[in-house]
Amino acid sequence: MQEVREPADIERADALPLSWLQTHSYALLNPLTVDAAAWADLPGEPLVTPSVNARPHLLPQLIRLEELSTEARVALAERIEQHQRRGVAFFCALLESRAPAARVAQHLKRHLEQRRPGDKRRWWLRFYDPHVFRHLCWQLELEQMDRLLGPIDAWCWPDAQGRWHSMRHHSDEAPGVLHLLLSRAQWSRIDRLALLNRTLDALALTEPSREQDEALWRWVDALLERAERQPLPDEEDRQHFAEQAVRFHPQIHTHPEIQARLARVRDQGSAYRAACADLDEDRIASLAAELDGHDRRKEAR
Repeated sequence: MQEVREPADIERADALPLSWLQTHSYALLNPLTVDAAAWADLPGEPLVTPSVNARPHLLPQLIRLEELSTEARVALAERIEQHQRRGVAFFCALLESRAPAARVAQHLKRHLEQRRPGDKRRWWLRFYDPHVFRHLCWQLELEQMDRLLGPIDAWCWPDAQGRWHSMRHHSDEAPGVLHLLLSRAQWSRIDRLALLNRTLDALALTEPSREQDEALWRWVDALLERAERQPLPDEEDRQHFAEQAVRFHPQIHTHPEIQARLARVRDQGSAYRAACADLDEDRIASLAAELDGHDRRKEAR
């Protein structure tokens, strides 16, 4: 597992405070998760980029909260709470910035389209999605995060429980480079994000007492990467591999019985889930206990 950075630049709130709606100038809204009728009256603009092939009303919307009266913001807070009770995040981000809307919109559009090393095509980076942004907070270098924030002083986003988090600049100096310039290793992590989030969602159901934090996210991502190298080409197999380690034992895949099944998968090209189909939770727990017993015997020598 990689070292976890001290999150001194992140603030948290258990719910969206009304004061945040009153102090933040802008918000980001994903029209694919919120019905158009719920936000059509809000002042905003779609983040249309040069290479995107989608209708503007389906693209992320930059909402200009600064144009709303105090009464309108109070009414908006009630609308947000109604969506939250249904498990829907009305806004995917709140943005604190002193820059004009045109500059903020231009900055966001610039970063929505990215280029990979050695690839002339443009790739869409869904940083406005809270499930993506939470991982960019630990995947990006500090200077890269400052580039992503640009004229935005604070970026606030909700988690699955409706708690809000806030990320601010790490340096007071303006970045010398505007673009993120993501490395190949960073793109590999970004490519795993959908699978990482699916695995984390599954663990939230099977391991509800386990805290969903950066340490877990890094560990699960490392497990998914290890599963790729086995190799396990099927995503569901890689998810199963990661869940086994988190739920039962960090070194479960070093057990000879699991090693034999992994070898069978490599030799026969079969599915890892199928190779483990006869292992119920009690049996895997007993394999984990054998590993713990072996470790204790080694320590006693």
